[in-house]
Amino acid sequence: MPATHGGHHHHHGSETSLNRTAFSATVHCLTGCAIGEVLGMVIGTALGWTNAATVAVSVVLAFVFGYALTMLPLIRNGLALPTAGGRNVRPRDPCPARSAID
Repeated sequence: MPATHGGHHHHHGSETSLNRTAFSATVHCLTGCAIGEVLGMVIGTALGWTNAATVAVSVVLAFVFGYALTMLPLIRNGLALPTAGGRNVRPRDPCPARSAID
């Protein structure tokens, strides 16, 4: 229901949509991170790599999967690929969705 202030109606549909997109992108980011990390541990263990190599591949895969899955809801909701890809996102932030909330 729209909020009223002094008889004026205010619609908050775009805020809800942005919050929903940010939430979805964040969930996708966390899911991708988990998939990449587990996959890296499985690969490193199966190939008998050292702990350091296993952790390194897990971190790389977590970043790649997290970033890739984060893009899905952003692109689905109309963001252009360069924007969704982080060109307009704070540096060093692996989840662009966190910047959408600001």
